[in-house]
Amino acid sequence: MAAIFIRTLVIYAGLCALMRFSGKRQIGQMQVSELVTTFLLSNLASAPLSGADIPVLYAAIPILTLICLEVLFSFLTTKVTFIKKLLDGKPSIIINKGQIDVSQMSKMRLTLEDLLCELRIAGYSSASEIDYAILESNGKLSFFPSQQSSPICGIAHPVIIDGVFVKYALADSGKSEKWVLDTLKKKKTPLSSVFLMTVDDSDKVEIIEKEECAV
Repeated sequence: MAAIFIRTLVIYAGLCALMRFSGKRQIGQMQVSELVTTFLLSNLASAPLSGADIPVLYAAIPILTLICLEVLFSFLTTKVTFIKKLLDGKPSIIINKGQIDVSQMSKMRLTLEDLLCELRIAGYSSASEIDYAILESNGKLSFFPSQQSSPICGIAHPVIIDGVFVKYALADSGKSEKWVLDTLKKKKTPLSSVFLMTVDDSDKVEIIEKEECAV
């Protein structure tokens, strides 16, 4: 009995430390790869607790391997666009300029009841109040009210992230890479120095350069 109690304490403390090291977020904010890792960790950690004949080390090695892989992939997703898209997916526009995209909802397995529920939770009574609704890569819905409902300029499309063009944002904004490069040229800002560039529906451009960001 004492051995099981000690095993539980050791594994619990070790998992807490490792999860803290890997930078885990709340469940609702986890990406698919993070959620899969969490499920695997729970199964691996339970093995030596349910079987006294299973050494703790047998669980510790695969747990450490999973944590290292998760940290590696988390790092790669911040540096390699292809890997980020592969692991995390990309945001999907569910309501585009006031029009509900039924095909996109079907693709994302989102029902109309789900959409209306999220609208009510966000404080909107009707989809007609919304200009844009975006299903984020973490599964959350973001809403941008129409200009009639709120004096805004539509959604800000992230056309450049960390010096790299964001293809879907360019398509959603209706802008070309040439237009973006011409805009950067007018502002005397090289593409490689751009940390984030957004353009909204009124063509308002905002640029954050890498040197402006805390490292």
